[in-house]
Amino acid sequence: MNSEFPGMPFSAPRPLPSASIARDLSRLRRLGRVDGLTLHEVAQSLADRSTPLILLFLGLLGLVPSPGLPLGMITGTLVISVAIGMLLRPRQPMIPRSLGRRRLSPDLLNRFMAFAIPFVRRLERRFRPRLSCLVSGVGLVVAAAVIIVQGIGLALPLPFGNLPFAFGIVLISLGLLTGDGLGALAGHVIGLASTAGFVLLGVGAVNAGGSLTAMLPW
Repeated sequence: MNSEFPGMPFSAPRPLPSASIARDLSRLRRLGRVDGLTLHEVAQSLADRSTPLILLFLGLLGLVPSPGLPLGMITGTLVISVAIGMLLRPRQPMIPRSLGRRRLSPDLLNRFMAFAIPFVRRLERRFRPRLSCLVSGVGLVVAAAVIIVQGIGLALPLPFGNLPFAFGIVLISLGLLTGDGLGALAGHVIGLASTAGFVLLGVGAVNAGGSLTAMLPW
């Protein structure tokens, strides 16, 4: 129970030793070497350590090209569900059953791990406990809300436009895992800036379409 907000179920995740984050991801490679893994199996494996670790995995998965597979939509929907569950049921990740049954093939899992593990190792060297108020109490609620917004952006069919949202999720998740409020803040900035940019582009496209329609002779 959160001591700052009596009666509220959310609490800050316990920071993990930075060296353990890449190691936990490596464990998934061993588990899925033959038959791959379903997203539910991934969540169950990572939930023993920390729910933000699941969000980190999903954010990283959103950075991996996946021709023919609507990975952005799947991971974005899961991000939204897990982020809500982080506040309401932190010890029991909320994974929609239909999406949890989706299986990551050994080939996709290997490609993902070949990218994700070195990437996380480089990033986590820059993360350390600081500005803890940004990843606990109200800061945790804000982080979950921003992750949910970025999950929506990740789920939308935006060619290459999903990458900033996925990267923002990765940074916030690492911030939560390591107690680094500054790292989480960087994820907030990237996510909100991306959201604002796409909203402005959408408004511009609608206005341009209206102006073009007005110029037509019929």
